[in-house]
Amino acid sequence: MPRDLTTLDNVYENNLGTLMKLSNSVLPVQYPESFFQELFPKGKNGSKDTFFAQLGYYSEVAVGGIKAKLLTNKKGEVLPQGVYIELLVVLEHYRNKGIGTKLLNYVESECKRHFQHDIFVHVACDNESAIEWYTKHGFVREGDVLKNYYKNTAGSPDCFILKKHI
Repeated sequence: MPRDLTTLDNVYENNLGTLMKLSNSVLPVQYPESFFQELFPKGKNGSKDTFFAQLGYYSEVAVGGIKAKLLTNKKGEVLPQGVYIELLVVLEHYRNKGIGTKLLNYVESECKRHFQHDIFVHVACDNESAIEWYTKHGFVREGDVLKNYYKNTAGSPDCFILKKHI
C-alpha cells in the first residue's frame, strides 16, 4: 500500500516561522508576528484562549496551514459559540490535492472534541475561489456583508461570514 503524500503535523515554536511564511505568501493580508505567537503564550499572563493549528505537508514539504480559535461565549458575550478559522492557506501549486480538506477535517474533529457544533470563517467578497471551496465543503453564508472588515488589503475590504454546522 503506497504512503499518503499529504500529511498534517502540529505547529511548534520551532516551525512557527513556516506557518508565518506560508500565510504571508498566500494571503493579501500580512499578519504581525504576534498573531502567530499567540499560539504559544508566555508567562502567567499568557492568553487563556484555545487555538488549533496544523501544518499541511505534500511529500514532506510544508505547503499549507491552518489556525483556528475556540469561541466559548461565556457570560452572554456577543461572539458566537463554536470554532473560528482565523487562517487557512495552501500554496497555489498544491491546491486540489486534498491538503485544504485535511486541514479542515482536523478543525472539524477538534470542534467535535470540544463539544462545539459550528465553524465560522470570514471570506472577502471578491475571493470567489475561496467562497466556492468553503461552499463545496458544507459552509453557508450567514448574515449580511460585513462592510470594511479588512484593512490594508489590495482586494475588497468587505467580507461574508460563512458557517458550517456539524
